[in-house]
Amino acid sequence: MLFWLSGLAITLLSGIAASLYLWLVRRRNDEIASGLHALSGLRWREFSKLVLVAMQRRGLSLETRGDEARDPRSTFTLRQGERHWQLSCKHGSAYRIGAAPVEELAASVRLSGAAGGILATEGRVEKEGHEAARSRNIEVLDGPALWDALKPLIEDDLRHDLVQQAKARARRHIGIAWLAAFALGAVVSTALANWWINEGPRPAAPAEVAPATTAPAATQAVDTYHEPSEAELEDQRLAISRELSHTPGVIRGVWQTRLTLTVDYDGNPDAIWPRICEQVERYPALRTVRVQLNPPKGSTDPIRWRQCKNM
Repeated sequence: MLFWLSGLAITLLSGIAASLYLWLVRRRNDEIASGLHALSGLRWREFSKLVLVAMQRRGLSLETRGDEARDPRSTFTLRQGERHWQLSCKHGSAYRIGAAPVEELAASVRLSGAAGGILATEGRVEKEGHEAARSRNIEVLDGPALWDALKPLIEDDLRHDLVQQAKARARRHIGIAWLAAFALGAVVSTALANWWINEGPRPAAPAEVAPATTAPAATQAVDTYHEPSEAELEDQRLAISRELSHTPGVIRGVWQTRLTLTVDYDGNPDAIWPRICEQVERYPALRTVRVQLNPPKGSTDPIRWRQCKNM
């Protein structure tokens, strides 16, 4: 019985460890990655407005002079009492920021006599950028820090979708991890049982050897699970884009990220939406992707985010 207890212990330890990692670490990382991709799909003014609202919640108000508020810009002056700060927004997930942009912001801080600076971006600030920021009183908002600041400010439906998608993926991967843990425990138990039969001081009881047949079943349960490869998923994305280009009311469909399909439409979005879902739902692995609906030029309709299917 000792080898079966050993197999059970290995199953529990590996399953619990994988579950904790996938739920506490991987789920949050997936949510942050999807959230930053969603933010990068916003217009420049929408992104900068979210950042300014986040700063306002921290007690920093926007300072404007004359017609300055109407001009498109990436640097803003924030004030709190008698002190002011320089805010620099770098919009776009492709940014890889080193020391140079930080030095530029630090110079602006010195020239304006500001108390400090804030650098916000959906991209990533490299190690040298962080080191330069720490030595020059520049606060960096990227990755998790930016998402934590802006998450409460985005649309409720979009925030709910991003959180639920991350949870659904974590649950799916936790299920796979437990199947693998059961298979590992069964393999270890079987190996110990065989060692006991061949090398132990006495033959093992038949009742102890019989459960070893569960190992192939557990392994088969893992083997039956199949997800498309990345190459197959890419072919499916291209197929959806081609079909959407011939869909009435759809101008084009472009994959902004692996999880976000951007669709430019011309017409009634409620009438066009079922045609879009008809193409997306042909591929089960992609039916839960987020679809960003961009209205025609000159339209007053807002950008919308929807899903054909929820997990």
